[in-house]
Amino acid sequence: MDLFPERSRGGVGACLWRLTVLLLTVSSLPTATALLEGLYCGTEVCYDVLGVTREASKAEIARAYRQLARRYHPDRYRPEEPGEEETAHNKFLLIATAYETLKDEDTRRDYDYMLDHPEEYYQHYYAYYRRRLAPKVDVRIVILVTICAISAVQVEPLRWKRQLLLSS
Repeated sequence: MDLFPERSRGGVGACLWRLTVLLLTVSSLPTATALLEGLYCGTEVCYDVLGVTREASKAEIARAYRQLARRYHPDRYRPEEPGEEETAHNKFLLIATAYETLKDEDTRRDYDYMLDHPEEYYQHYYAYYRRRLAPKVDVRIVILVTICAISAVQVEPLRWKRQLLLSS
């Protein structure tokens, strides 16, 4: 026995039923936000953390960073209340992360793209971790140096043996 006979007929009721299910499904999906936890400054905007605009130059960003770092540095910060030390430390880490993000042109370009295109969050994760975890040295150089080192280790005993045979 069908509890909802209007769904099985394929009429207007079925259409409304499908529309309702679709709307409930879409509303339960996570919304695309530009600020993703764990990327760059987390849920904070790096520009707001440093108190600069998106058009700020490298010098303005560096100046803002130095002022805030001087104020919130754990060695210099004097809290009025006992629990403020941890808050100041977290604020200092956030300021340092914001500066690291905005001082490099490529990272800043990726960050601005993330702010402009919040719907592409999978691409943001890829760009962030690609830049963060990519090797800093060209792999070809590492392979070349490794081959040369192995060759030197193999050739040196042969030279030593040759010298030993020639001297006897």
